[in-house]
Amino acid sequence: MISLPNAKKHILPNGIRIVTEEIPTMRSIAMGLLFGVGSGNELPQEAGISHFIEHLMFKGTKKRSAFDIAHALDAVGGKMNAYTSKEVTMYYAVVLDRHLDVQIDVLCDMLLNSVFDPKEMETEKGVILEEIKMYEDTPDELIHDYFAEKILHGHPLGAPTIGHADAIRATKRDDIVSYVKRFYSPHNMIVSLAGAIPPDVIEQLKPYLEGFTGHPVPHFHQDPVIEGALFLKHKKTEQTHLCLGTRGPSQLDNDRFPFAVLENILGGSMSSRLFQEVREKRGLAYSIYATTSPFRDFGLAYAYAGTSKENLAQVVDLILQQFRAVKKEGITKAEMEKGKEFLKGTTVLGLESSSSRMGYIAKSELYYGRTISIDEAFAEIDKVTNDDIIRLANQYFQDQALTLAVIGDLEELPVKELRC
Repeated sequence: MISLPNAKKHILPNGIRIVTEEIPTMRSIAMGLLFGVGSGNELPQEAGISHFIEHLMFKGTKKRSAFDIAHALDAVGGKMNAYTSKEVTMYYAVVLDRHLDVQIDVLCDMLLNSVFDPKEMETEKGVILEEIKMYEDTPDELIHDYFAEKILHGHPLGAPTIGHADAIRATKRDDIVSYVKRFYSPHNMIVSLAGAIPPDVIEQLKPYLEGFTGHPVPHFHQDPVIEGALFLKHKKTEQTHLCLGTRGPSQLDNDRFPFAVLENILGGSMSSRLFQEVREKRGLAYSIYATTSPFRDFGLAYAYAGTSKENLAQVVDLILQQFRAVKKEGITKAEMEKGKEFLKGTTVLGLESSSSRMGYIAKSELYYGRTISIDEAFAEIDKVTNDDIIRLANQYFQDQALTLAVIGDLEELPVKELRC
């Protein structure tokens, strides 16, 4: 039986890793340029520079204007985009297989030949400043960064990826060039392709990438100090938004599989405990769920809810009740089976497109140095026991680490302490 994903790896002499997966049943090709850099790498005065650079890569090269870059993919019916996270920046495009040459040429041109024109920089600053305003007006998104900022107490991974307006305004071209030189290195780069790729795709890539040079980028580990507390950001909103949680497993932790089962049962689906207890039985929230933010060295695990300020204390108490219940008893046999099958299903369904497969094999290479197959992930999920669930709940749901972050039209929090 063929492993899924069935990826191959090739390393160029300059250190660039190229991971590919040929999927004969597809007619599209997804290609991504992934760099192991994000807002977690930034100094305080650089807040938002990773995201700013992502924008600027689309604003012109030595041979293409910003319009030419956009038109090149539009003209062949393709799509191109990028994203920045706490640890990763990715540039990607999806085209029909017949237009692979255009895809490679445009993405590599952006990487190797972007000019970072000062005039374009000033224009794009305005775009990002408007994006920051839009983000500030979206409290159900803002609350997640507010929670990360408060629970991590100044750790770089707690800073918002979008950055801060003052830092964006102060950024100069020399800052951009210096940051790119520090982190956009062959040793910190993965080229990923999935779909109807031809056998000679490596040979097609070599002329573009073999001359790319740079120094290794060391991984700097800074363990966060997590001390539980309660935080309130006053904002005129109709709903009150909260995140309540603690530390969680990292991307590299084998406990990420049993914790994923635990997260699913707590608040990962419509049949989860939090959804049923808070929304279905009591009507206290429209949106409520549990989630994790796993990073390379550690993670965060928390529940989110949007509710009225009158119901805030009750919702917090209901979440804590579920934390206590799992610590004491774990989950039922039926919940265990449902949680495992839900994870398997969402994992496979999330790999049904060339772009999702491309992203999966790229991130797998970044964190593990190889592609984690679906069979391997399923085997780890199948091994999860109720003892694992109870152990992890007791390990992570501890009073001294519990953190509550709230955004809403409140002068003070009705919750004074957190106990689970």
